[in-house]
Amino acid sequence: MNSGKATLIFFLSGIVLALSCRQPQQNMQVKITVSNNPEKQLVSLIGKEYGRQPVILDTVTLAAGSGSCSLQTLVSTEGIYSIQFDKDDRYILFTNDEPQVNISLDWNDFSAYTVSTPASLSLKKLLRDYEQYLSAADVLKKDTTGFATDSIRNVALAAAKQKEDIALQYLYHYTDSAKSPAVAMYALGMLQQQKNDSMLMKPLISHLSVRFPKDEAVQQLNRDYHTWLTKQRSAVAPGKPAPLFTLPDTSGQQVSLQSLRSKYVLVDFWASWCGPCRKENPNVVAAYKAFKDKNFTVLGVSLDKDKAAWLNAIRKDSLSWQQVSDLKEWQSAVVDMYEIEAIPFNVLIDPGGKIVAVDLRGDRLHQKLAEVLPK
Repeated sequence: MNSGKATLIFFLSGIVLALSCRQPQQNMQVKITVSNNPEKQLVSLIGKEYGRQPVILDTVTLAAGSGSCSLQTLVSTEGIYSIQFDKDDRYILFTNDEPQVNISLDWNDFSAYTVSTPASLSLKKLLRDYEQYLSAADVLKKDTTGFATDSIRNVALAAAKQKEDIALQYLYHYTDSAKSPAVAMYALGMLQQQKNDSMLMKPLISHLSVRFPKDEAVQQLNRDYHTWLTKQRSAVAPGKPAPLFTLPDTSGQQVSLQSLRSKYVLVDFWASWCGPCRKENPNVVAAYKAFKDKNFTVLGVSLDKDKAAWLNAIRKDSLSWQQVSDLKEWQSAVVDMYEIEAIPFNVLIDPGGKIVAVDLRGDRLHQKLAEVLPK
């Protein structure tokens, strides 16, 4: 696969704190109990709308010694907020998965703070575990120049790299499994900052949108990401001629995209091993059944390697349209030709061979077909 694919811009950096939407709001109260506070100081509640700068939502004065204070604001959705202490620029991140959040800490043992809500505890675990992975890698990298031989130094650096890779895998897993949409998006933001790879981000963002269909922050991120991704593609932009290819079908016969020129064609890139592809297949089946009599068809292009697995998936998912594959996975010529960075991915082509739209999934596929096909 072409390594020159476009990298993600840092639009994901806006997801790490709270998003305020035009939805009904409710009061959120944060009670902070502190012991051994060294001096009188300001404590602020910080929030951040998606794509905007952080804002101070509430501020109180915390007396020296031991005591407590409360901050509050109106919220409309679950997000990540920050409690900022003036002294030493210390802060605590938490989630408003419950309307009342209780935070307790000893200033002399700040990192051992406790927080009351389940999602906030999940967030704390994420931050703690990730820091431990990176710290282990840093220890291995430190003072490698003092090793006597290059071979010993290289072993230490390889071990450090392995720890860093484990840390990235941990972020990937947390993004894909966290029960809180806010925590999952925060983990995604951490992952993006460490590995700016649009191919890595796409399945995670798509899965988030499936897991949290009613979370506006997740859905807005999904919309923004697909808008951005579409703009990055040069060869498959709407209005451009669709790149032509010829590939063998399930019986080994060569099938050309050109041969389907008289119809609207949805070129559907998928694979038997791709979980999101298999989940999307029933939607494509439904679209095919609804529109196949309106000068429309589907051409399935698989990035499989195992022919038996490919054929079994076709049969199991009831994919009745033409299927082609050269069984070369990501080394297939169509990957670079269509600038494919992740699957599922599809391209809708008009009878003249021009691209109408890309990456149509779920309701968007049905809506676009209803819009462009003959009534």
